Amino acid sequence: MSLIDKTHPLSRYHRDDLNRGGRSDSELARQWGLLEVISELPAGGVIAGSYQTVRLRYRVGSLGLDEDGGLALSFRFVSDVSPLQTTDPQADNYVSASTSGSADIELRFERKGSRRPFQRTLRVNVRNAGFTEGDEITLVLGDTAAGSRGWRQQTFVETPFPIRVAVDPFGTHLYQGLPRDLGWNIVAGPVARYVLNVPSHAVVGETVTLRLKAEDAWGNPLRDTSDGVPGLTLIKDGTRRPLEAPGRHDRGVWSYRLDFDEPGSYFFEATGETPSMSNGVRVVATAAELPEFGFHWCDLHGQSGETVGAGTIQDYFSFGRHFGFLDGSVHQGNDFQITLPLWEEIKQASNEAYQPGVFVTFPGYEWSGTTAMGGDHNVIYFEDDPPIYRSSGWLDSHPFEETAPLTELYRVLKSHNAMTIAHIGGRPAALTESDPEVEPLVEIHSAWGTFEWVYQEVFKRGFKIGFVCGSDGHKGRPGASYPGAGVFGTLGGLTCVLSKTRDRDGFWEALRRRRTYGTTGQRIVVETELNGCPPGAEVRAAQARIGVRVVGTSPLVAVELLRGTEVIRGVYPGAESSPDTLLLRFGGARVKGRARMVPWEGRITVSGTVIADAAMHGIYSPMYGITGQNERDLGFSCVTTGNLVNLELAFRDGLFGRLEFVSNVTDLEFELDSLGRQPTTLFEAPLDQRVEALVLERKGLPLELETAFELEIDHIEEMPYFLRVTQLDEGRAWTSPFYVARP
Repeated sequence: MSLIDKTHPLSRYHRDDLNRGGRSDSELARQWGLLEVISELPAGGVIAGSYQTVRLRYRVGSLGLDEDGGLALSFRFVSDVSPLQTTDPQADNYVSASTSGSADIELRFERKGSRRPFQRTLRVNVRNAGFTEGDEITLVLGDTAAGSRGWRQQTFVETPFPIRVAVDPFGTHLYQGLPRDLGWNIVAGPVARYVLNVPSHAVVGETVTLRLKAEDAWGNPLRDTSDGVPGLTLIKDGTRRPLEAPGRHDRGVWSYRLDFDEPGSYFFEATGETPSMSNGVRVVATAAELPEFGFHWCDLHGQSGETVGAGTIQDYFSFGRHFGFLDGSVHQGNDFQITLPLWEEIKQASNEAYQPGVFVTFPGYEWSGTTAMGGDHNVIYFEDDPPIYRSSGWLDSHPFEETAPLTELYRVLKSHNAMTIAHIGGRPAALTESDPEVEPLVEIHSAWGTFEWVYQEVFKRGFKIGFVCGSDGHKGRPGASYPGAGVFGTLGGLTCVLSKTRDRDGFWEALRRRRTYGTTGQRIVVETELNGCPPGAEVRAAQARIGVRVVGTSPLVAVELLRGTEVIRGVYPGAESSPDTLLLRFGGARVKGRARMVPWEGRITVSGTVIADAAMHGIYSPMYGITGQNERDLGFSCVTTGNLVNLELAFRDGLFGRLEFVSNVTDLEFELDSLGRQPTTLFEAPLDQRVEALVLERKGLPLELETAFELEIDHIEEMPYFLRVTQLDEGRAWTSPFYVARP
């Protein structure tokens, strides 16, 4: 809890506002003044997401502080620390100011008050007079005097959390950065859940590793769990037994070496107040029974503090491998922030993190052209020392086109072993053009949201393209990118790369051939082939058989086959049984760009029946969920960004009676006995905004499902066929399409 030393690894970035003129820190402080933290914050660090009161004192320097001059305290775009407010002293996040001089202070918080990445800014403006050397301004961030809980801190761990400080002594609106930032450490809170991970497949007798970590409510891993963990349970075919295996602890991760003596699907559970279950491992009798390609879990898109994120590039890869339980990752910084020296660091870090057989990386960056230029595209190289082709150098003192528009990027990349992935994040790819020589894949889910509208557009335009999902995480947590409390709306996604080897050669070949599928962050195993061909393949056949085996991480609600945008076949477990549960699903997006978030605030009221039990799924932030419940009604609060959430409701007297859904988006009423096993759409609007309901038998939902779809191919034009899997927890998976035509 101090000024951040200028030797901090990230201090050399984003400091173009600092003009030292050869002067020392002490001389700059004498002239420009000094801002200090004067309150006592927890010595061990501030718990992520907690409410605090932070007192700051600025002592005016020899230049003084003229009328219309002031201070600027800037927070990074990536930080989800609560915006400060100046109007309601009883509400949270209230900031107040007092002075020892005769001038007045006006406070104003601006969402984009300073240059990226330190955009969110508290302005401390001087009014009606000026300050002289030695005068003091005291700021109370999270003033609790009138009843506020304080100022909510950012929800992800960081050492330190930085605040950029600048001063304008002359009232020119030209702010000069003080030589050191403010900062304090953000640390993880208490254990909220355990995350367990096993490989997707194994052979009887083969030794595999079960890994376990503890997370707080915001998804931060606890770095010290050496005191132990709850008991572990092995689950197979509904039978449970204690797992007795010695564990080894390493920096917050426990590892257990296991082998299996018979085939089947195995799951593991950490028992405790909140039981946590692993993904499933499908164990086969012999290696010949394994799928042709290995299942390798990757986050191909995220960035760190050198651009707009948090932490260092080295931290990014280390987290992905150790805490993200990933098999591979790619760093994707915004190109207009990447200088040539930084590009050298990115390449070096990417190459150093690569460990064949263990962890696969590629050098890469995000080509961040405006929508008019073609929109965001991830660039990945199968080269150790490639050049960077930026869309522009807008934040690198070169505000001009460099390699643009998108067609020019495609052209220059053809001379390299390179590919692009159309990216839908804050700034979506325009999707007006695609070059199959360079661009084999498109992203349909990230922490920004779910983008099923993307495949609707690319199919309409005739693009032949596969599917991936990633995080586009800015918090330095690839493989575990939780939304927190800011602009991100959901859990970051994962890409399963289907490759015979865990190395660059194998992954590159799989990516180029579209042999991938994406999930909303869960490690859902989807084994599928069409007439013996893997996802992404081009198939010519008069008849097609699509075999499917799914091992979920939550009970399975639907396995659907789509041709283009149309669901043509589906398996809905429990359809023939007696339904006992209502699933009310809602979500969607407002627009395709950054402002896509849809808030949902409302209540459900029932008549003619009584609510016996309720749960809300698809929520990954403790800010949201069920807000109150009794026998007749319950409240809910959440946000969606293209994804869906659901309310799972059981009723004491069965599925009879009437339900009223009242929200800020839409109001609905319906009879419970009017619903079927497949979703009934009750409300819909563009970009997948909808409310739908279905009924099911809760105990009839399996974790594993095997089926096949038999088709007659009656079209000579090539058409995309792909699978979509939906779980009870709203986890989803989309396979890359098979491109099929009749010969």
